[in-house]
Amino acid sequence: MDRSREPNAVFVLNILLYAALAVFGVLGACAIPAARHDLALSRLATMYSLTEYGSFYLDAPEGREPNPFASNTVDKVLAQGREISSKPPVLPLLMTGEYVALRSVLGLDLKNEADCGKVIRVLTFTFVCVPFFLTVLLFDRTVALFDVDPLIRWIVTLFLAFGTQLWGYSLSINNHIPGTFFLVLCLYLALGLIYRKWAPAPWRFALFGLSAGLVLTVEMPASIWAAIAGCCLLYHFPRKTLVWGALAVAVPVAVHAGVMMHVTGSPLPVQMHPEMYLFENSYWRHPTGIDGLNEPKGTYLFHMTFGRCGVFIMYPVLIAGLLSPLRYVLRKPVRYHRPILLGALGLAILTAYYCLKTNNYGGVLYGFRWFIPAMPVLMLMGVPVYEKLRARWEWIVVGLMFGISFFSAWEATRGTAYSGQEWPCRFLGPSTPS
Repeated sequence: MDRSREPNAVFVLNILLYAALAVFGVLGACAIPAARHDLALSRLATMYSLTEYGSFYLDAPEGREPNPFASNTVDKVLAQGREISSKPPVLPLLMTGEYVALRSVLGLDLKNEADCGKVIRVLTFTFVCVPFFLTVLLFDRTVALFDVDPLIRWIVTLFLAFGTQLWGYSLSINNHIPGTFFLVLCLYLALGLIYRKWAPAPWRFALFGLSAGLVLTVEMPASIWAAIAGCCLLYHFPRKTLVWGALAVAVPVAVHAGVMMHVTGSPLPVQMHPEMYLFENSYWRHPTGIDGLNEPKGTYLFHMTFGRCGVFIMYPVLIAGLLSPLRYVLRKPVRYHRPILLGALGLAILTAYYCLKTNNYGGVLYGFRWFIPAMPVLMLMGVPVYEKLRARWEWIVVGLMFGISFFSAWEATRGTAYSGQEWPCRFLGPSTPS
């Protein structure tokens, strides 16, 4: 829907929302202490090695000062007798490019402790705060593709911005927020092309392919939705998808595979080589606390969804995303049921993967962080449910749900890093004994 046709009140609300996001991003990057958890330290260790040693290996060459970040992170593995970060290489490579520019222009140096916080702040703003803002903006534009009432569109955009885990994680270096941005860009392009909202120009397929490749190399599990969207595009536009989309996907994938071949001898991510984690003195040989959990899978599944780290108990505005496919199963009318069902398929696959292949709720950081890319997908899936609400009591319930979601999102912004910090743990007990 053209913005000029929107009611003035909704237009003003949009301006206020994006102004709040912009102000929060700048203040968050400048005023909040620079976070130094493993998601940041492991990538900073790679940046330091690339710029000081000219290598992805974290252990220092003979006669050189040791990497100051490598010793403070557990996110590292042993490959071909050398230590490397367990984080995929594409995002650290991009960060290294910006750091080199900062060092050349402003003289900021990771070897200088006084400069470290400044470097982290700039990287956080560029690679996390800005993608968070763009994710919310693209989400709004994606909903607008389907002629949703402007007020409903503003409400669900508000919910995504300040009622999900994205807000809290927009304040520190991580791969989840940029990965989520690339995923939402994929979905925006795919839905617009499939539903004939614009011409199928080659550059749109190339941009889809590039963003899908970046999802795969930055937030790998979330690429399930990029793959589903790619299959749908292949069905509707086989030639353009294969020619332009596939070529663009290959760019970031080739970078990832080339780096991994060089440092490990295999193009696959280190997560597919569990033996690399079990080197001598590795933390992962005898993990402690939340990393050493051995819960029954049913218990783990409950607590990642509706329990102590449960995405749906802490962010209940996302429950609407579960109700849309349920309405279809119950033979009730649902607009655009095909993409909703495909979104639900991706969610089921992702949930099964995390339930069967992980055990620690994403570590000591707030909430089940691995579900962050699922949150805009769930919000999109929930739009038809919010469109159907008419009664005052229904909106009162939604208001209460947003209040809980906002509290959880605000709690996540505090940046605390210890197990059992989520508010449901005060009722259900912590994941690990105190």
